[in-house]
Amino acid sequence: MPLTAPERSADRNPAVARLGVAATVLLTAWGVFAFGAVYPWAYLPLAAAAALLGIVLWKQTTNRAQGLPRPILLGLGGIAAGATLQLIPLPAAVRTVLSPSADLVLRTIDLSFAASAATGGPLVHALSIDPSATWRGLLLLASFTLLLAGLVPFFGRYGVRSMVAPLVTLGVAVAIIAIAQKALLGDGAATGMRIYGFWKPRYMLTTPFGPFVNRNHFAGWMLLVLPFTAACLLGAAEQGVFNRRGGWRERLLWLSTPRGGQLQLTALAVLVMSLSLVMSQSRSGALCFAIAMAVAALAAARRLRSKTMRLGIAGALMLVVVLSMVWSDVRISDRFAFRVDDSIRLRRDIWSVTAQIIRDFPLTGTGLNTFGIATLAYQVVHLDMHFAEAHNDYLQLAAEGGVLLTTPALVALVFTARTIWRRFAERDSRGGSFWPRLGAVTGMIAIALQSLVDFSLQMPGTALLFVVFLAMALHQPRSETPSS
Repeated sequence: MPLTAPERSADRNPAVARLGVAATVLLTAWGVFAFGAVYPWAYLPLAAAAALLGIVLWKQTTNRAQGLPRPILLGLGGIAAGATLQLIPLPAAVRTVLSPSADLVLRTIDLSFAASAATGGPLVHALSIDPSATWRGLLLLASFTLLLAGLVPFFGRYGVRSMVAPLVTLGVAVAIIAIAQKALLGDGAATGMRIYGFWKPRYMLTTPFGPFVNRNHFAGWMLLVLPFTAACLLGAAEQGVFNRRGGWRERLLWLSTPRGGQLQLTALAVLVMSLSLVMSQSRSGALCFAIAMAVAALAAARRLRSKTMRLGIAGALMLVVVLSMVWSDVRISDRFAFRVDDSIRLRRDIWSVTAQIIRDFPLTGTGLNTFGIATLAYQVVHLDMHFAEAHNDYLQLAAEGGVLLTTPALVALVFTARTIWRRFAERDSRGGSFWPRLGAVTGMIAIALQSLVDFSLQMPGTALLFVVFLAMALHQPRSETPSS
């Protein structure tokens, strides 16, 4: 039977809601401002805090129907189980059956293993060619899975609108820092540029931007938060402008109200973040940004019935793109024309090496988070650099996990897409959760496309923001859950 008003009030604790939002935003801020949380001093506390927050939020759940759907949880659990199996020490006879090329690679990269093989000693070793690296990957995977399992019911219980203002504010802060840093310090690490004015990147040939050592990683983080902000802007415009009765005079007068002022501030936030993304000169970021804006425009066009409103939305989003390019004073055409062939050739060579690893480790992979170790044995071109990442997260997962990890990953992906599709079809999709959900999904699509040529999601800080948006996309609003 339906809940009574006192039960509803008692079931929603405002203090828990505020603490949950504050903790999530603080974690997200730590992830981005601590250089993407790529260093152990940054990602270890991030992982611990994410796991703790996920457990605490999950314990607050009273309606299990609002939790993370079981098929998705099983898929993620399957990935963790597969990575755990990669860590179990196995005798040579068993390991050779499961991973025939492992011993040859271990003799090349592991001196102690090579010495044991030369003296006829025991060759017991895990399927992972570097168990310590796999442990680190498994730690982050488990922590973020726990956070996801806690955030989904939390958002289902308290909604997602309370997350909009803090995340937009955080996005603007990151964008302003990046713009100011580039204007004052440039972006060449080799010429003395320092992140925040004091942090020296480890590799001098990198092009830092904002808090990130690589401008493509900044673009990846911004590709998540920028479409989210744009979608929330469209939602505010729909409520305050497009659906307002009366003529344009009434709509213009509404812009002078406090809610109209919030709409204008959100529009300014979109423009500032767009400007920072264009100034990063990330080609993958610019392309995926354009695709994300097209997706947002199409979704808005389907939702709005008036042709005038549709044209207005398309024009507004196009104006954002044009203004950000004009004000940034960046010649995008030169960026795409400059050494594009070299960039494509380099990625092609990396993907060729990755394909060889996949062929040699088809069943169990080299071990989660071990791609950079495996290339020490496989890389035969561009020896003046090291292929530490595949520049394609999907190929890298296949190389590191083989069938063992890619199968549960595909299961999780299929059921995640299916669940999100259902959420849009449910009745609340035309209510307050539609636009934040659309923004979260659009951002995830944008960074998923960038992951075809880059590896922004391997930055723990960016991965954490992805988890937050995934929870927003998956959550089931309270009004849609079955009554007990």
